[in-house]
Amino acid sequence: MDLESVRGFLPSMTRERMGEPITLTPMAEGKMGSKTDPVRAPQVLQGRMDAAPQIEQLGGGRERPSLANFVSDHRTVSFALAEITWRPRTGDQVTRIHPVTGVLEAYRIDRVYEPYPGALVCDLSRI
Repeated sequence: MDLESVRGFLPSMTRERMGEPITLTPMAEGKMGSKTDPVRAPQVLQGRMDAAPQIEQLGGGRERPSLANFVSDHRTVSFALAEITWRPRTGDQVTRIHPVTGVLEAYRIDRVYEPYPGALVCDLSRI
């Protein structure tokens, strides 16, 4: 069994089985804020949303470290590079309909990177 070939198929299989339609909206920075980019058209792609809740410390010190802890929700979304017509940038927006509640969720892309060939991962922050 070739583990490298299995590892190469795993992200696309995960997106296919557990992915959902996600809309990428291009944004352009202006003088007073951002607006929709007229050059790039919005894309609807099959993506995989992931959440990684983490306990972080805000301020505090050694005397009362437990009082300064809070839970943050770091979200990422991954796409197959072959499906993307234009590469997302920092500041673009991602929207999806939550599969359980049916509520529209909007996120801003904070960072875009390729952890391995053929996949694109975006770090998100909620709008």
